[in-house]
Amino acid sequence: MSDYAPRTIRFETAKVDIADDRCIAQVEVKTPGIGNFTGSAQGGVDEADQLRAVARATADALSDAFMAHNAKVWVLSVQVVEALPLNAVMVTLAASKGGYERTLLGICNCDDHDAAKATALAVLNATNRFLSRG
Repeated sequence: MSDYAPRTIRFETAKVDIADDRCIAQVEVKTPGIGNFTGSAQGGVDEADQLRAVARATADALSDAFMAHNAKVWVLSVQVVEALPLNAVMVTLAASKGGYERTLLGICNCDDHDAAKATALAVLNATNRFLSRG
């Protein structure tokens, strides 16, 4: 038996399509017992712009999933960092829910995942505990 609380939101998919001079990121998350939510965002074609688009798409999907709780998530920054021997995606977010506002930090190892998935997981890492509080 685990000592960890179950996650309210689960990652499903993240993809980035590039067309001409822009990218379109789509991220799907799942709320058990409620359903799936998809967010999308556009950005430039360089890696940093693509990761920001993935983070914004994840934030949009989360905001939709928690619309009933009047929750909103905004992306402040996204960066790939070298963390000891690993590369990681780090995100900073602003989130509000039920009258509370927080600045949140999330990180995910991108050596184990592609960069789009690592970015979406970093956003979930930052927001899951805050958004799932009653």
